[in-house]
Amino acid sequence: MDGFEGQQGYSQRFGLHHVNFEDADRPRTPKQSAYFYSQVIKQNGFGSHKVDVYKMPEMQLAHRATSLPPSEVPSKSKIVWEKFSHQSKFQQKLYHYGTFPQGFSWGVSSSAYQIEGGWNADGKGPSVWDTFAQKPGSIPGNANGDVACDSYHRFEEDLYMLRALRVKSYRFSLSWSRIFPDGLRTSLNYKGVEYYNRVIDGLAANNITPMVTLYHWDLPQALQNLGGWENTDMIDIFNDFCDFCFATFGDRVKFWMTFNQPYTIAWSGYGLGQVPPNIKNPGIAPYRVAHNLIKAHAKVYHTYDDKYRKSQGGLVSITLSADWVEPKDVNVLREVVAADRALQFKLGWFAHPIFKNGDYPDAMKWQTRLPLFTEEEKKSEEG
Repeated sequence: MDGFEGQQGYSQRFGLHHVNFEDADRPRTPKQSAYFYSQVIKQNGFGSHKVDVYKMPEMQLAHRATSLPPSEVPSKSKIVWEKFSHQSKFQQKLYHYGTFPQGFSWGVSSSAYQIEGGWNADGKGPSVWDTFAQKPGSIPGNANGDVACDSYHRFEEDLYMLRALRVKSYRFSLSWSRIFPDGLRTSLNYKGVEYYNRVIDGLAANNITPMVTLYHWDLPQALQNLGGWENTDMIDIFNDFCDFCFATFGDRVKFWMTFNQPYTIAWSGYGLGQVPPNIKNPGIAPYRVAHNLIKAHAKVYHTYDDKYRKSQGGLVSITLSADWVEPKDVNVLREVVAADRALQFKLGWFAHPIFKNGDYPDAMKWQTRLPLFTEEEKKSEEG
């Protein structure tokens, strides 16, 4: 549904359901796109042509025993560019019809600050987004997420929409400061825990799989006052928050994401200063922050692996973002290297240490002030 869209406030509407933010009851109305998406889910795909439906093989999720070699410079992205870059714009935009594998999980997603509202309800503490958006002039029209869609008080309405769409999964984020108002376990807020228990139980009762993001940019303000993600103490503090969430919700939640778009946290939050905490220090801070985020992800992953995976059987991953980049001319090496470097600096920054070999891509190490990982940290992060 429509929600608070950061610096755009409520001027941009990306949801499947229209929300009337002028009405205190925040009524939700399905858009044409909601009906379209519901039909896609019903058909398990697109188009009217009959297509063979095949069963999706069961995913095998064994831990990789050895690390992968570092990416080449330029990497093997060149193979993709050589195959598709010569297509015309018309060919690239052709609509693809067909069905998805049986068992494909159609879903929708949200994040806490965008929809929950209740910014100080029932003991919730302020987050960096509360602090930023409540400052006059930060957002056009002085919009903020104080109420947003008011999902904190209206989740039953949200659940009705999810049922109507026929989705099989719902990805949402936990508001850290709703559970730990000052970011630490000692400030535990039982009302916040009760809210998320209602959300998770409501989803389960309707056969909708909860997929939980543990951090979607809304750091408790109390932790930002300690230096935020530039402070290495955040690695252990975040791990303790996640440990609590695994122990509290893990009997029903089997899919966890540690961070949503860590690139945005590091670069937009601490480099360009475009989102909270609005720090403009592009030469140093983003690399220090990203370093801590990667180590925090690894620590949380191993906490789940060591304490909960055997009994709960869940998965822990991370949500990475990337813009696709292509060389102006795939036959010119300089253009290929430049396009590859752009991908490595955005996607490879996090994907390479986590999914490759525990270290940054060479394309970055040659040209930035990257901190160094110890050999022990590399082993902990890879895979």
